[in-house]
Amino acid sequence: MMSAGILGAAFLLLAIGGALKGIVGIGLPMVAIPGLALLVGLPKALAIVAVPVAAANLVQVWQFRHAFADRGALLPFILAGGAGTAVGTSLLVSIPEALLEIGLAAILIIYIVLRLAAPTLAMQPQAARRLALPVGLAAGLLHGLTGISGPIGITFFHAQRPTRPLFVFSTGVMFFVFAAVQIPVLGVTGLFAEGVLATGLLTLPAVAIGLWGGNVLARRIPIRLFDNLVLAVLGWTALALLWRAYQGG
Repeated sequence: MMSAGILGAAFLLLAIGGALKGIVGIGLPMVAIPGLALLVGLPKALAIVAVPVAAANLVQVWQFRHAFADRGALLPFILAGGAGTAVGTSLLVSIPEALLEIGLAAILIIYIVLRLAAPTLAMQPQAARRLALPVGLAAGLLHGLTGISGPIGITFFHAQRPTRPLFVFSTGVMFFVFAAVQIPVLGVTGLFAEGVLATGLLTLPAVAIGLWGGNVLARRIPIRLFDNLVLAVLGWTALALLWRAYQGG
């Protein structure tokens, strides 16, 4: 079983990530995984967060189920992404941890740049259908290796300029399916040992509290302010991961 300190940190990080998800519909793994990776390493961090991520996104998929519209790109994206997640997760235990941390730091930096740049170009439906398979596969591989597919998946869906409910539904389906595929593969690779799975299950209330708190905060504070604070934390985490990798993990 993991220490009380690790459990407390996981509870806090998942509550914060859940709050961000409650406010803007995304962000749980972006907050929880990098922070936990500094404490237990990326593979175990990814395994701790897998079940809470699946649960949180299942809730939001159900909440926004009426927003679904068949635009021709979601299904091939999800199918290719599920396959990519399985492959990426199976490779997780064979890649040096320092390399994974450098990769995660690079992903965080790319994500921050994309959020700050806020591209305004819209992707046409025909282009989205053509790109769904390769982009979905890339997002799945990224999720399998790092637990974070947002820099690819969120950008893909946002570029199609959906309504907010459709955006939350589409990204929720992506994160839920990827996590659902990843969970049994994590079990096969042995990453749920040493109390990792139990830690993830014990932090489920943190996600529920965070989602509830995020819904409340969304009505009380400017989303832009909260988002900028989170980006600052992610930037610091990226630098810390690079330093940890430089020191040899």
